[in-house]
Amino acid sequence: MSETYPTLSKYPVSIEKSRAFDPSIRSNPEDGKVISRRRTTAIKNKFEIEYDNLTAADKMLLESLEDTVGIGADTILWTNTDPNDSTVYTVRLSSEGIVFNIKPENYNKWTAKLTFIEA
Repeated sequence: MSETYPTLSKYPVSIEKSRAFDPSIRSNPEDGKVISRRRTTAIKNKFEIEYDNLTAADKMLLESLEDTVGIGADTILWTNTDPNDSTVYTVRLSSEGIVFNIKPENYNKWTAKLTFIEA
């Protein structure tokens, strides 16, 4: 069963949507003619998300989510906060998990970077 993404006190400062991988298989024979075909898998999206000025409570919610889903082991139901795309996606965290950094000018605030890959 998928976990629901927590509601945080801040919206992301950026959400970058791109393709998770190239859906083609290519071979380069000696004569230079490229032979290619499409993979039979679906073309999945990747979302790179950045947060700024997260509170300690927000950080704890994200850490709890990361622990609950085992980084990329289980799926997450995530609603895109982009006003042009409010789709609910079933995603997994990338193998790096969530990267937190404390803000040097304010030790009570955090930045976070995470990457979702569509399941």
